[in-house]
Order: sequence, then structure tokens, then C-alpha cells
Amino acid sequence: MTTDLKPDFRTGTRIVRIGEASWSLKLGLLRWSIAGLVATGVLFLIGLSVGFTTPVHVARIILGGGTTAENIVIFDDVLPRVLVGSLAGFSLALAGCLTQIVTRNPLATPDMLGITSGASAGAVLALTSGSTGFGAFFTALGVPTSALIGGLFAALLMYALAWTKGQVITSTLRLILIGVGLTWMMQAVVGYVMTRADVHDSGTAQKWLVGSLASLGWSSVITVGVAAVIGIGWSMANTRSLAVSSLGPDIAQGLGVRLGVVTYGTLITAVVVASLAVSVAGPIAFVGLVAPQIALRLAHTAQPTPMFSGLVGAAMVLTADIVCRTIAPAGLPVGVITAAVGGPFLVLLIIQSARRSPV
Repeated sequence: MTTDLKPDFRTGTRIVRIGEASWSLKLGLLRWSIAGLVATGVLFLIGLSVGFTTPVHVARIILGGGTTAENIVIFDDVLPRVLVGSLAGFSLALAGCLTQIVTRNPLATPDMLGITSGASAGAVLALTSGSTGFGAFFTALGVPTSALIGGLFAALLMYALAWTKGQVITSTLRLILIGVGLTWMMQAVVGYVMTRADVHDSGTAQKWLVGSLASLGWSSVITVGVAAVIGIGWSMANTRSLAVSSLGPDIAQGLGVRLGVVTYGTLITAVVVASLAVSVAGPIAFVGLVAPQIALRLAHTAQPTPMFSGLVGAAMVLTADIVCRTIAPAGLPVGVITAAVGGPFLVLLIIQSARRSPV
């Protein structure tokens, strides 16, 4: 068995061969992915050190050189928050990338399709319902499971309303329009539950709904870590199929891709990953929309790539958290910062899509 690395300067790729198997390695994407990993690591250290010490001292504490007081501050207070921020940003961006790939539309993300709103409705029911009434069922299940049920219900309802007989992928315009309507329906559910809830529970849920990393522990890290692992596992196992499916259903099926399995499996994976991330950090706005498109423009790839999009999403949330804890007013949730950036970016995407449209 031999290994051969053959460069292709016309496409900027390198063909890696091991025996009869071969893979194409995009050099530009590899360089940007390494840069994204380094940038995320630097932001991670900065996030741990904000208001406490320097990134160099934080690295020393993590490597076992800290005092008892320093270990308590880093490992019990700050580290869970920063880990949840990075993993939630990674998961939301990866989920947005997956939905954009299978629908071949940059606007088709969990935010726009009603998935995160469905997850939010389930989570709010668990947070505010107490031990009596209809919501007691969700309270007993817990926030992560309730958010997952809400996200799956919203996705199923959205796809059922948009489904066209004989088509695996329905009209993306129809999906987005139904998703927007479904989002407002779920927002109505959330509003009703909030008005009927206890004042304290309602306040907690309201802060969570904006997207917040405050008061998070290691159990939250485990939940969002599971989401990231699920997303990475599916993306790595279906790298070729996802790349080919972006060429269109006819070409994908002609090249041997089981389009139904890839499409539905990818959508279910995106729903699970986004719902679990939302259950921990709240619906942090626009990460799933903006991060894949930034990754696409940086790496100059034909479509967003899940891993690099996830790194960009992690960097976005970590940066927003650093801004919230430094120059922003005290207690400002990270979702406010990401919404301030994502809103104008959404307008830009809509304008660009309208200019490309032949109609």
C-alpha cells in the first residue's frame, strides 16, 4: 500500500491516494480551517481571561499551575461558560450549513425554517410551566428533551406543509415562507406561555430567549458537546454525498447518491444539533445563517463546508461573549450582539439573491 500526494494547480487541490482509495484535499480550505482553529483557540483563552487575568496565565492554570482560588474561578465559573459558547456557536453554524447545503439556499437555516423557534417553545414550556397543567409534562422531561421535541415537531410540520408529491426536495421558497410563518406561530406559543408564567420564571426564560451564556454549568457543556459530536459525525460520514447533492437532485442521483437518505438524514441531524444547542444557550440569533456564508466567502468553496462553518460560528459567539463582558453594558446577552451583526447581513443576502434572480 502506497501513499501518493499529487498536486493539481488548476483547481488548488491535492489528490491524496492510499492504495486504491483517493481523496481530494482543498489547500485553500485547509489553510483557512487551520487559521480558524487558531483564531478560535486564541478567542477561547481571551474569553477565559476577561476580567480576571491574562491569556498566558490562563494557559498556565489550565495546564495545572494554578492556585486553589484560580482553579475555582477558571474551572467552576468561566470555563463552562466559554466551552458552551464555543460549542453552541459551532453546533448552530454547522446545523445552518447542513440545511443550506441540502436546500441549496443560503436563507434556509434553522432560524428561518422555524426549527429554533420550535425548540424555543419546547424549552420555554419546560422552564416556566412548573409541576401542574399541560406544561408539567415538559418540565418533567427537562429543557434539552423538550427543546428537541419542539424542534422536531416544527421541522415535521414545516416539511409536511411544504411537501410536494414525487419530490425529495420541495421548493426552497415554499420551505422558507412556511418556515417564517411557523416561526411566528411558535413565537405566539412562547408569548402565551410567558404571559401565564410566574414572574421569576418568565424573567429567566426571557433572558434565555435572547441567547445567553450566563449561569451555565458542566451539565450544559455535556448537552451541547453531544450536539457537536452528532453534527461532526454525520458530516464526516457523508462528506462526498453532501458535496454531490449540492449539484442538484438529478445529478446527485445519477452519481449514485441515495438522495432521500442523505436529505432526510441531514435535515434530522440539523434539527437535533440545533435543538440541543438552543436548549442550552438559547436561540442565539443569526449564527446559523451568517457563519456558513462567511466561511463560504473566506475559503472560496462552491458551497459552505460544515467543519469550517462551525469554527466560524464558534469564533462569532466567543467574540460576542467577549464584547458583552468588556465594552457592552453589564449583563447584555450574546444574542443581542449576534443579532446586531446578523440583521444587516441578512438584508445583504436578500439583496444579492434578488439580483441573481432572473425574475
